[in-house]
Amino acid sequence: MSLLRKRAAGATSAGVVAAGLAMAACGGGASGTNNTPKAAPSTTMMAMGADTTAPTGPAVATDAVNVEGFAFKPAAITVKQGATVTWTNKDDEAHTVFFIFDSSRSPLLVNSANTYTKTFTTAGTFTYHCTIHPFMTGTVTVTA
Repeated sequence: MSLLRKRAAGATSAGVVAAGLAMAACGGGASGTNNTPKAAPSTTMMAMGADTTAPTGPAVATDAVNVEGFAFKPAAITVKQGATVTWTNKDDEAHTVFFIFDSSRSPLLVNSANTYTKTFTTAGTFTYHCTIHPFMTGTVTVTA
C-alpha cells in the first residue's frame, strides 16, 4: 500500500472513532440505547415557575438575604410594607430569584457583585425560588 493510501486510511479510521465518541457523548449510538446519566433519585425536578413549598422555621426580621450553599439565608424573612429587600449571591454558582405571584425575576446573579432588590408594597406572604435550582426556596412575609 502506498504511503498516501496508508495516511488516508488512518485519517478515515480516526474520523470514524471521533464520530463514534461524539455520538456516545450525546447519548447516541448504533444500538439505539441512551447512555445519558440519570439524576439521582433524591433530586427533585420541577418546571420553571412551578409552585414550591414554603420553607419552614421562624421568619427573621431583615431586609437582606444571602444566597449561599445553594440556599436562601435566611429562607423566611419578615419586612414592613414598603420595605426593599436585597438578595446577594455568595455562591460560586449562578442563581436567580423568581416570585410566582407577580412573575418578577432577578437577572442572573453570578457573583456577590450582582444583587437583586425588590420593594414590597402589598401585605402578604410571598414565596420565591431559584429558577436554576428550584429546590432553593424562600418566603417574604410583608406586614402592614
